[in-house]
Amino acid sequence: MSSNSARSPRTSLVSFYDPVIAAADAKGRTLESILAWNDWTLESCHDYIQVVFPLPEASAFSYIAPVVDKATFEAFRSRPDLQAQLRAALSRILAFYGFQLRETERGPEVTRGPNFASASKNWVTRFGHNHLRITRIIRSLRVLGLEAEARAFFAALQAVYKASNGRIGQKSMMFWTRATERPLYLAPEAEQDDGEGLDFLYDYEETKVRRMGTGNGAGEDGGGGQSGDASVPEARAKIS
Repeated sequence: MSSNSARSPRTSLVSFYDPVIAAADAKGRTLESILAWNDWTLESCHDYIQVVFPLPEASAFSYIAPVVDKATFEAFRSRPDLQAQLRAALSRILAFYGFQLRETERGPEVTRGPNFASASKNWVTRFGHNHLRITRIIRSLRVLGLEAEARAFFAALQAVYKASNGRIGQKSMMFWTRATERPLYLAPEAEQDDGEGLDFLYDYEETKVRRMGTGNGAGEDGGGGQSGDASVPEARAKIS
């Protein structure tokens, strides 16, 4: 197990997402300005996705990309204003991919938008950088508290995958599934739990398992599914 508290992210994610502070990232861009970009810019620029959809793991592509630490994790999960901003970011990137997000009585739902035929040409392929982005987006949403939205996005991706007649590679779907289903301490690219996950993510999953065991945690992530693992406490003890 590890802690990322010693890292010094170049951008304060909470300040970047705070609708009042609206801080700029390391390149002087605000969330509002990025979400106003056209689709060509969203496709051609490769260093915004790490800021808009951050992860607990350091980026292999951008050394200045911020990392989700415990304080950021807790802030997003306790502040509706940050979640609303994240939801707005999701809506914009979904439109870029040809989807739309809407609220229903059953929770959030992601469906094909009117631009799906043209927008999907960027990512309905065997593999590409947008597949890596999608994996990041799903994991980021879950880490920052939008579990239901992450699962809705994944359900839409599954439908496209099944209808793609092999145009989307199986490996990409595997990573999207891992990003959706795994406990948060286990990144999609990890082959097994080797104890290198972050302490606060182990703690979160352990707490969730305990709540589910007492009947107090049902649906706490809003996704209708279980992203945790009932053996989390035992697995953690073995690698401590």
